[in-house]
Amino acid sequence: MTEPTTPQPGTRALVLGGGGVAGIAWEVGVLSALQDAGVDLDAADLVVGTSAGSVVGAFVRAGAVEHAYEQQHAPLPSTYVEPDRVGGEDFQQRVAQVLAGATSEQDARARLGVVAQQVVTGQTDDERVATFAETLPSAEWPEKPLALTTIDAQDGTFRVLTAASGVPLTRAVAASCSVPFVWSPVRIDGVPHYDGGLRSATNADVAAGYERVLVVACGPEGPSPLGPWLDLAVESLRAGGSSVETVVADSGAQHAFGENSLSLSTQAPSATEGRRQGEAVAEAIAAFWA
Repeated sequence: MTEPTTPQPGTRALVLGGGGVAGIAWEVGVLSALQDAGVDLDAADLVVGTSAGSVVGAFVRAGAVEHAYEQQHAPLPSTYVEPDRVGGEDFQQRVAQVLAGATSEQDARARLGVVAQQVVTGQTDDERVATFAETLPSAEWPEKPLALTTIDAQDGTFRVLTAASGVPLTRAVAASCSVPFVWSPVRIDGVPHYDGGLRSATNADVAAGYERVLVVACGPEGPSPLGPWLDLAVESLRAGGSSVETVVADSGAQHAFGENSLSLSTQAPSATEGRRQGEAVAEAIAAFWA
């Protein structure tokens, strides 16, 4: 986990977690409500995106959250191919089997990377990169700091990609969204990478050193052998002097996500639930952000 850092006065970070197609929709719903309440999210000194959050982060930096929200109710034609459903319990059981005997967080991530590389069905990584090129508001990295998380499938190294990494934005997003057991890893400079959400669904510790941190999470996180889960990261951030607020998807949102958060059918209901939840917390978040 990132070592506690003395926060820079006046700085703000926005952390956006993973949650599949449904998570993208829910997050843009939350953020659209916050923006309507006067919360200038793009004023963040850092936006951290993991998996679904990498997509939403790109929309935030492009000033296109409202456009993204509208898309959830009237999706554009897309080459996205829905994968076979991997149930939550089944997914967790398969991960647990792979991680048995791991000696460290990085070793656990490397073991998962071995299995991730065995997936050869479905769309190729190049095809998924092309799909994100259709989805994202821009194929170029924004001028303001955007950090996207992914994991090296060969050695388990956790990587935070930025404009300085020299990786095309669409490929960085595709790598951050490459869920093991569902899609094959995405190659970056020839090295396979998979979903940064397997270290943590939020990777909130990446925001260490910022005075105020707003975390938008598609669900609670439990203890994990892969990396610092949300409660642990928040504890560390606060110990380092950061003020932290979290918005976590509630039961209504979880119901909208359904049994397959990677299904396009979840977009409209999840976005609506996000909007509802965002309106409920807007006043408190506006005070915190200001």
